[in-house]
Amino acid sequence: MQFSIPQSLKNLSELFPVSLYIVGGYIRNAIMGLPNTDIDIVSSLKLEEVEKIIKNSKFRMKIKSKTLGSAIIYLENGEEVEYTTLRRDFYPAGGAHVPEKVEFIDDVEEDAKRRDFTCNALYYDIKNDKVLDFYGGIDDINKKILRTVETPDQVLSHDGLRILRLFRFQCELNFKIDKQTRLSAFTYINNLRDVSGERFIYEITRILHSPEKYPKIAKKNAYMSALKQFNKAKLWPIFGIDCQKIKFKMVKKVERKSKGFLIDVIDTVNPISISYYLNLILTDSFKMPKKMVEQYINILSGYYEALNHQQNKPYFFKYFNNFPEIYSLLLHKSKYLANKYQFFYKYIISHKLIVTIKDLKITGEDIKKNYPTVSAKRYIPILESLLSDVFDGLIANEKQELIEAVEKKLKFL
Repeated sequence: MQFSIPQSLKNLSELFPVSLYIVGGYIRNAIMGLPNTDIDIVSSLKLEEVEKIIKNSKFRMKIKSKTLGSAIIYLENGEEVEYTTLRRDFYPAGGAHVPEKVEFIDDVEEDAKRRDFTCNALYYDIKNDKVLDFYGGIDDINKKILRTVETPDQVLSHDGLRILRLFRFQCELNFKIDKQTRLSAFTYINNLRDVSGERFIYEITRILHSPEKYPKIAKKNAYMSALKQFNKAKLWPIFGIDCQKIKFKMVKKVERKSKGFLIDVIDTVNPISISYYLNLILTDSFKMPKKMVEQYINILSGYYEALNHQQNKPYFFKYFNNFPEIYSLLLHKSKYLANKYQFFYKYIISHKLIVTIKDLKITGEDIKKNYPTVSAKRYIPILESLLSDVFDGLIANEKQELIEAVEKKLKFL
């Protein structure tokens, strides 16, 4: 079996006094004829030993974790590979993604026991041009089956993340899950509680976009196989979503799968306040960055306010910047409303109307300078009122005219 290995990686292997192996997805993808990006390599050398042998070479190393024996090695051509020392992992009872103790070893077959699925437990000996397959991974790849290396309970009982990865690989690779592996995944489904919100949203996003990963073997709506399993397992409350089953409709229609997923969540839960609920699950449960949360809330609030027939002017004051994405969502719900708002959006652009207070030729500092007794709390309401007047053509967006108009606003705001 021949593999296309970067020459720089072959050069690195020549520096090693022991066998250097490529492990995992790279080998799996090569067998399946799929593109490769990440390369993981392993050997029996500890990090300090690797540092010594590459010290005066063109290779560089950056340690990730001394405890786990992992590092990034920068190859001659600038590519990065992840290096790990062969090891045996020991996990605490009760479920945990990170082992509580590791033991560095020189037995590659023993290292294979800590892998998740047979298709990912293949080792390619670079020097000897040989594949090591301890668990029948090649046969499982040919049969398109996802199966754990050891017994499913041994592999899945301590790591909820592996359960998520199981369903992701099912979607990305278009594989079937071995019966016993599936049963074990459901047995330990509560271990998903140990998966961080950030990692959950990362995995669920990759599941939602799984057909894009390997278009050559993609199955349309492949992600639905995982989402149906999640519904069956009733796992959504684990991640702060107030329902046991989600009715999936929009996620099947829209290109922006994460937005479609959240629309289906909202339509299922039907919260009193959409913005409050989104902030709750995206910030508290998924730990998404603040700016990203604000953008999601704006886009989805804009989608629902359009469905509620919000008036054009206040609508675009709030949602103008994100309207192109809102429009792409609306098209799948109501073409009439999508085109109605799209017409006004184009009108704003063609007539160069301003829709945000940032576009005004006056700021809070101008109000402060010309009306020093006015409380700073009143600046935004005043500016918003001026924006409305400019939009309606009642006053021009000229600094002096706006400053003079402030005096009239002070009587009412």
